[in-house]
Amino acid sequence: MMLNAGKLLSANVVAQVVALLVYPLLTRIYAPEDFGLLTFFLNIGNLIVLVATMEYQYAVLLAKEHRQSVAAVQLSTLLSIGWIVVLCLLLPFRGAFAEVFHIEENTDCLWLLPLYVAGGAGWNILNMYLTRRKAFGRLSGYKLTNGLLAPAGKLAFGYFGMTSFGLIIASVIASLAALLLTIGKRLGRWWKRLWQIDRAMLSEVATSYKKFPLFSLPRALVNTLGIAIPALVLTPIFGLKDLGFFSMAITLAFMPITLVVNSVQQVLFQKVTEKVHKRESILPAMRRLTLKIVMAVVPSFILLYFPLPWLTGWLLGDEWLVTGEYIRWMLPWLLMVCLNGTICFVADVFMAQGAGLAFECAILLARLAGLMVGIWMQRFDVAIMGYIAGTTVVLVAQQIWFYTLIRRYERTLL
Repeated sequence: MMLNAGKLLSANVVAQVVALLVYPLLTRIYAPEDFGLLTFFLNIGNLIVLVATMEYQYAVLLAKEHRQSVAAVQLSTLLSIGWIVVLCLLLPFRGAFAEVFHIEENTDCLWLLPLYVAGGAGWNILNMYLTRRKAFGRLSGYKLTNGLLAPAGKLAFGYFGMTSFGLIIASVIASLAALLLTIGKRLGRWWKRLWQIDRAMLSEVATSYKKFPLFSLPRALVNTLGIAIPALVLTPIFGLKDLGFFSMAITLAFMPITLVVNSVQQVLFQKVTEKVHKRESILPAMRRLTLKIVMAVVPSFILLYFPLPWLTGWLLGDEWLVTGEYIRWMLPWLLMVCLNGTICFVADVFMAQGAGLAFECAILLARLAGLMVGIWMQRFDVAIMGYIAGTTVVLVAQQIWFYTLIRRYERTLL
């Protein structure tokens, strides 16, 4: 398990280090408003990406039979194509959408949404397919390619003066290019079978894994909406500049977090699924993982707390000092993300998507309540404080619930 996690982690390390080295240049080329617009675009795009596959891509990994896994890939792909067509039909109404969020001058960036959704949905499907095949080298290749092309493109567009949409265009091109390069000409013998559609098997998979669109999709949408809600709620009131400062804090803070968490979680998901299928114990390994995370993260956060504003000012420029303050406030939240992110898949493994959806709704409501306090006081910083505090409280409760599911499974082994 650690070898596979290491493959993913090494690719992420290279990509994230390059991104970190590039940010001091990007913040001196692009304005905070440009980063705010990028955040707004990505948040909208990520919501549509989730709907595109209806979360059926997880059936690719969880299916016990090979033919069911193939059908899950086909089903996810067909659904994605359908939603992309719908999105293209809605593009003529993009002006009315932009008016709602007071970004009329940036309406044209919405033309890129179908391409972003195609790249995101395609990666979600391919990600599960490669994980099932334990092709972690290919997964690393995607992460590395995307991680290198995106910052290079952002620098290039900024250098040639395309600062309005340069960040967005580079992100879209990088994701599509990485996806196509990862797919290549073929993906083994399984690739040919993807073109042989069995309608009966598609129907069987859609029915057998209906909990994904019924529970996992709403849960994922609520989770993604919870991430997007500062952009959706605060942009019309405070504008893109303040959002840009906060989005940079999110980017810098989650860069090292996602670097480790996603790599461990993806490999652990596959390993735990195998153990559950074989009726083997998983609790000791999960406890050891949680303890290691606490012992590694807490001392690091203590050391970072005081110099954070100075570090962001030195790295990005004096205008970005407030970004360091935002990261300070986020440290308890980041600890819980480290703990929850590595084991969040247990809700899917034990088919507890209904309760998982309830927790995501609770997080969304807590975040919205925190933002509303800031809006009522007309203070962006108070809104961010409330958003972070509400998130952290619910994540603590969710961690307890994850271990409740694991212990319940352990009792069935006795």
